[in-house]
Amino acid sequence: MKNNVSIKNRETDRKNSSIKRRILDTARRYFFTQGYSKATMDELAAELQMSKKTLYQFFDSKQLLLESVILDFFQDFHTKINKITKNKDNKGMSTLKQIMSLVQAQVSQLNMWAFEDIQKNNPKAWQMINRLEEKLINKELRKLLQEGRREGTIYHDIDLDLLVLMILNNIKSIVTPEVVSQLSYSTEEVIDMLAKIILYGISKPENIG
Repeated sequence: MKNNVSIKNRETDRKNSSIKRRILDTARRYFFTQGYSKATMDELAAELQMSKKTLYQFFDSKQLLLESVILDFFQDFHTKINKITKNKDNKGMSTLKQIMSLVQAQVSQLNMWAFEDIQKNNPKAWQMINRLEEKLINKELRKLLQEGRREGTIYHDIDLDLLVLMILNNIKSIVTPEVVSQLSYSTEEVIDMLAKIILYGISKPENIG
């Protein structure tokens, strides 16, 4: 009898986990494209083809759902960064390019207007975004750059926090569909060039006075 109950509980857990995953994925798309203030629980429930009552059984408020979406987004980000940095076959330039490509892929999920909407209309969620970005992304980039400094490939007098900001802001402002479409290069080629500029600069060694 206990075995039957245990099997039934596991099946219920798997079903609930699958439903929760579907809610998070749909809510991410809504919040990150339409913005927090415009997306409604009614719309989400309709998109998910479930009652609003069922939706509230998993997330009892729109605020909690947004915070869960943000946490899930950054945990996914961090898992992928760890996979790149822990791969021993990856070296300096290769690791940086892969991380930059990952950042670009994640950022491309965000509509900048929707991002600004969260900043303006939900300060608590915005603080959460900043905290998680610092903890899960900036920290990993700093570790990579610190390794480069130890190996002697990055100057010791260059501030690593500034480098992290340069990398993230370059991706957010340059590696976007709007900008890349104006260039005669693919997204991958643009990231490759940015990585080279960040690591090696724009001047040939013999031209540096």
